[in-house]
Amino acid sequence: MLRLITCHNATMLLEQQADLPLGRGQRASLWLHLRYCPYCSRYAKQTVLIAEWARASASARASSGMVLSDAAKQRMRERLAAAE
Repeated sequence: MLRLITCHNATMLLEQQADLPLGRGQRASLWLHLRYCPYCSRYAKQTVLIAEWARASASARASSGMVLSDAAKQRMRERLAAAE
């Protein structure tokens, strides 16, 4: 059965799914919530972007010892703002 969830529960599920797979009911409830809540939908998009950047940054640092340039940081800020 599909259950309506709060924004608090939605953000908790978004964080949980980064580490563990969600159950079918949890996925469905989260999907429904994200369809109707622009704030949680934005949070979900931003969370994905931040996770991708963190992985890319860690990989780049491990292989080259490089640090993000100011231009790269600005591009990240712009993409986060665009995800709003």
